[in-house]
Amino acid sequence: MAIPIKIALVLAATLLATAAHANDVPTLNVKPTCTPIGNDKVFPIDTKQCLRSEQEARDQLVKEWANFPAADRSLCTQTASMGGMASYVALITCLEMKRDVAKLPAGRGLNTQPSSLPTKKK
Repeated sequence: MAIPIKIALVLAATLLATAAHANDVPTLNVKPTCTPIGNDKVFPIDTKQCLRSEQEARDQLVKEWANFPAADRSLCTQTASMGGMASYVALITCLEMKRDVAKLPAGRGLNTQPSSLPTKKK
């Protein structure tokens, strides 16, 4: 009888550890995002400032991560990691936009119905 209880406790501890890990802010490689490509004069990047901004965004995510729905966290993490240019700034922006859109009253979101488009006066 003691063995099934031990197994149940081990399984419960494993599930809790997995759930806690799923709630951690992902580790993103932001170095490529903050590294200038060649000698780019059109879009110059201040690498130190970029890395500082990314760290500040990550620090904010650590504080707020659990407040965002798991589905949003997953989707936004994928979006913010696309194309090898991962960014905590993009991640938190995505999460905040999804949160803000969810707070809009019904019918106040993006309305793409043709009747909502402005018409020209004749």
